[in-house]
Amino acid sequence: MEHRIWLLVSRYHLDAWQSSLLVDVVATAGLLALAAIALRRSRRERRAAAQAEASFRPDVQLAPGEAVVMGTVEREQGADVAVRVEVEQEGTEAESSGVWSHEWNETNRKVRVHPFYLRHASGARIRVEPDEDVMLVDALDGMVLVDRTKRVRVAELVPGEQVFAVGELRRAPDPEAPTEGYRGRAQGYLLVPPSYGRPMLLSSEPLGQRFARRAAFHLRWAVGVAAAALAFNAVFAPFHARRWLGETVNVSVTQLRENEEDDENTHYEVSMRAADGAALSDEVSHTDFIQLRGVERLKARYVPSWSSASTIGPDVTVHSAAYLALPLFGALALAYVLRAHSTRPWYEQKLVEQGSGKLPGSESAAQQAPKRPEGRRRKKPTPG
Repeated sequence: MEHRIWLLVSRYHLDAWQSSLLVDVVATAGLLALAAIALRRSRRERRAAAQAEASFRPDVQLAPGEAVVMGTVEREQGADVAVRVEVEQEGTEAESSGVWSHEWNETNRKVRVHPFYLRHASGARIRVEPDEDVMLVDALDGMVLVDRTKRVRVAELVPGEQVFAVGELRRAPDPEAPTEGYRGRAQGYLLVPPSYGRPMLLSSEPLGQRFARRAAFHLRWAVGVAAAALAFNAVFAPFHARRWLGETVNVSVTQLRENEEDDENTHYEVSMRAADGAALSDEVSHTDFIQLRGVERLKARYVPSWSSASTIGPDVTVHSAAYLALPLFGALALAYVLRAHSTRPWYEQKLVEQGSGKLPGSESAAQQAPKRPEGRRRKKPTPG
């Protein structure tokens, strides 16, 4: 009997280890870890925004490490391309209530890359070695219509175009630099993809605002997830009170009361009194209620400063509603990942373009399309 009483818990409450798992691990550590991930990404984007803004200054110092470099494109000797992206799309059209619309969906993407140079404002010639995972932020201003439902969009870096490059800057021999006696090639700067796993980013548009927007996006999620963790723990504040303010004590059983609301719902209430005279009450299961008949003393988790938070049994337990921690964490994590993905620009995901009306006719469209999808040189951005 005593062993059975020692294992008493409030009705609808979970075991101590399940309570700690849901509240401490999932709803607290899990959500705060998710918030920390979002905050870290926000800080990274904010740091990149600051570097992008600083790259406008001609006197900015080049230094090894993560960097945003702005310069004028120069092709490597003998190369016919620096970076060229060709996006193949397939078009579909649909009609609703007499109104036509169409959509172009990416089916394939081809990337041609070759080492090239950026002429920095300081005069330094920085060698850039992108890989095929490079993200090119440039206007898709080249296009060829293969037929009525197929076309190719093109973006390309051309000589003389000013671009921003995001990657990792290193000191390395420059293959186009003149030799320096027995020492070989002169040392120059080399920009390669970032070491933290993300692809290199090349942009003909100012990056400061783009990074700032992404930083704000991740920061909003960090704050929102942290607020969700705080709200969850506030709802289950009695659990924390039992843990931090409570104590396991012997109490006297003063009354066992069975309250029948209807044929299916019956509440089994135990009234108790603590050593300091405080009156306590709690609800137990029907099985525990039967076991308590004839028992005069038992264990309870007593909170002197918040008596209503006290529970029967010696352990710190939480109501089974704490299982909401699982869908809460899962929903927030999934929503964050999906939103982070869906709000990415075209060069980070498949290109989908929509428009009104039917797909253009093959004959008229072919007359307007160039023979080859050539990129157009963009105007130089005005520093500011």
